[in-house]
Amino acid sequence: MAKTKVRRVRVCARLSVELRDKLAKYCAASGISERTVIEDALQKHLGNESDTELLLRRFDHVGRDMARHHRDLELLSEAFGRYMRLWFVAHAPSAGEAGKAAAGEVPYKQFAQHLGTQFKQGHRFIDDFPAEAFAEDDHEK
Repeated sequence: MAKTKVRRVRVCARLSVELRDKLAKYCAASGISERTVIEDALQKHLGNESDTELLLRRFDHVGRDMARHHRDLELLSEAFGRYMRLWFVAHAPSAGEAGKAAAGEVPYKQFAQHLGTQFKQGHRFIDDFPAEAFAEDDHEK
């Protein structure tokens, strides 16, 4: 079966010296002709075969995942704060429900103030763990 020859036309373009050097190095390293690289690049650019749409969709998914994680973290933070408030009220030394609630509020506010100060200074809970707990095992590499 005879193969039909692809008709070609000459196109001349000026490139910056840096881009021309990159093209020459890439072609030499990969063993692909400059014409093939340029044709492929033009085909992708003009044929709208780029991965831009795919990347944008993936970024959209990542954005939605981050929003969900943020919401979940907010929920957990709120639940932990409420738990701590109830714990301080339940363990307040004062007698009577009204007195106990008021007495528990003071240490809770102190706890929250201390936590805010530590956070502002850059301290994180994970800093309290020993470094060995996060060291990679050498035999797993």
